[in-house]
Amino acid sequence: MSGFPRPKIVVSKCLGFAACRYDGKMLQATIVDHLKSFVDFIDVCPESEIGLGIPRDPVIIVLNDRKRLLQPSNGLDFTDRMEGFSKSYLEELDDFDGFILKSKSPSCGVGTTKVFHDAGSKEFLHGHENGFFADAVLRDYPDLPLIDEQQLNDPVLREHFLTGVFALASFRQCSLSGKVLTLEPLIGYHARNKLLFMALDKQIMTAMGNIVANRDGLLIEVIYEKYLSYLLKILAKRAEPRSTVNAMMHAFGYFSRNLSAGEKFEFMRKLQECREDLSVIFELRQWFISCAQEFNVYYLLDQTLFNPYPPELSDGFRVV
Repeated sequence: MSGFPRPKIVVSKCLGFAACRYDGKMLQATIVDHLKSFVDFIDVCPESEIGLGIPRDPVIIVLNDRKRLLQPSNGLDFTDRMEGFSKSYLEELDDFDGFILKSKSPSCGVGTTKVFHDAGSKEFLHGHENGFFADAVLRDYPDLPLIDEQQLNDPVLREHFLTGVFALASFRQCSLSGKVLTLEPLIGYHARNKLLFMALDKQIMTAMGNIVANRDGLLIEVIYEKYLSYLLKILAKRAEPRSTVNAMMHAFGYFSRNLSAGEKFEFMRKLQECREDLSVIFELRQWFISCAQEFNVYYLLDQTLFNPYPPELSDGFRVV
């Protein structure tokens, strides 16, 4: 395996980067801290960026005639200021691969932020909303990997997120691999990701392969642009047990003849477990890597389905 590129991830600043929460504190996000050795973070605190102090009186989302960002202590309305900042900030960003945002935040929460009927309400309305900055992210970058710090504790959600940001970082590296854009790096990229894409969506995978084949003789810039649009769509999908099992069965054919009947039975048993619990993929991945090394199946060792991100991340997250 070649070295992994460093994804660029926009992150809420309070998650271990600065004491900028409304109460003047900083959260200790263990997983985010562990990621610092493997990704480049772009930290931002939308609330402090629009001029709210540190510490500050809390702001809340009020939903009546329209969605508003209010500060109950003084009745000030920061809606327009927050929407303006979010729009301009995202427009100025360049070359990044995903977002880790603060859950429940009126600026950064993703479907987890409490909503109130008015600034004086003590009880929040049924249901939750996105924060204003998160709204802008979902509007402008609907297919980019996005997760909050609480979701990072879920191994399946974390797997999906990390797979996405490292795949996008690798594509970005591929498109910048030389002074002149060429097709060869993209061909190699698609080959390394073939089984991963098969596990996500075989139909989109086929369409991406047709783009790389370039039977229509498109300009190289158009090829990369079209490929990226499909890449974002396929990485936004979460692997389903059935498609993941199909990709695993395809890989199994590369060395199955070298296994005993007992080893084949054990594999099939694990595969059945994967159909019922997708988290079994972590164990199956290690088994595939071990077999590929034993039988010198280098094609599988290079497949991102089994090596989607640095293995040190998986090792470190086992103790979180």
